[in-house]
Amino acid sequence: MSKENEILDLLAVSSKLVGSKQVLRGLSEGTVRCVIVAEDADCVLTDRIVSAAEISSVPIKRVPSMVWLGRAAGIEVGAAAVGVTAHED
Repeated sequence: MSKENEILDLLAVSSKLVGSKQVLRGLSEGTVRCVIVAEDADCVLTDRIVSAAEISSVPIKRVPSMVWLGRAAGIEVGAAAVGVTAHED
């Protein structure tokens, strides 16, 4: 399975936080289990998110584009980051 398909499957069956502010809040509250970051997002934003995820020992996945990540998360605009909060079995 490709990395993109794996991420699509994860987002389809998981609760999520979309956007850098929401993801940073979730990381500080300890509710985020995985972070997905767009490679083409502003590095000032993504560096803060990646740093917070590393401090919290939260896995980080990367995708090439904000547009792709936004659509995969179910929104009509690009997203710099998405935080997966819960996986529904």
